[in-house]
Amino acid sequence: MVCMENKSENTYVVSIVIVNHNGKDQTEECLRSFFAHTPDGPFEVIVVDNDSKDGSVELLKAKFPQVRVLAQKKNYGFGKANNIGAQASHGEYLLFVNNDTMFQQDIIEPLKIFLDTHQSAGIVAPMLLNSDLTYQHSYGKFPSLMNELRTKRDMEMFKNIPKDRSPRQVDWVSFAAVMIRRSAFEKVKGFDERYFMYFEDADLCFRLQNAGYKSFYCADYSLIHIGGGSRSRGVTNMIKTEYRRSQLLFYASHRSWFELLALRFYLLLRFLYPFLSTRGEEHHRARSVIIMALSSYAHRS
Repeated sequence: MVCMENKSENTYVVSIVIVNHNGKDQTEECLRSFFAHTPDGPFEVIVVDNDSKDGSVELLKAKFPQVRVLAQKKNYGFGKANNIGAQASHGEYLLFVNNDTMFQQDIIEPLKIFLDTHQSAGIVAPMLLNSDLTYQHSYGKFPSLMNELRTKRDMEMFKNIPKDRSPRQVDWVSFAAVMIRRSAFEKVKGFDERYFMYFEDADLCFRLQNAGYKSFYCADYSLIHIGGGSRSRGVTNMIKTEYRRSQLLFYASHRSWFELLALRFYLLLRFLYPFLSTRGEEHHRARSVIIMALSSYAHRS
């Protein structure tokens, strides 16, 4: 986590922060859709590049001179990279957007108006759609053993765009696209940088709630979230392992010792068989999760 300090006299209402890692094509499409659907206004766009090797930095600087590209020398993950972008920004509001999103409409102005008119709100997220324009579930109750099962069920069951699009207060929202007031972000010291990816959104919303801010989901406005797309098996296994690491960290930070113990026990049971019966990447992934479940790393900090 970092402490933000506005060091510039430049004034922007909204700062858009996008993290990129070897995703130049997706990031280019994201930016093109953003500028095509967003009227000119007092906003800035910042791309934090996590040490891409695919020519992302050169392409983005050449095709989008109006965008500030902050090239990093290592892959810092999602949370820390967004902290870097936020620290370099100047807007009263921060719009964090994944590079695999596509804009269909201007969401900056309506989300800004929502925060302007709901002073208790620290954060608001639009509705996310899949690439085929079907509904993508992107909010829920704070992770717990029961709530994670419910959220998984909701993601499988609710495929249709909700008829009731009135704003609703929720525990957490997906940070694939979210607007947060800078004052709230700075009050909780931004993203917890111990999370490389996954659960950083629930963690930040949890700390915002403890600081007196509410999180809202607003289905009146939407954008497309493509998701992970095609990944190699090795990368997929790494991501799945990272999910479990972040899950253990969230439980260690915010749930009871009993729930943390139950999660660790579940992971041991879940991954013992693949550890004993498989080889290669699946075996190494199971081994990593078992070590994490047994490790003191998962203890409450």
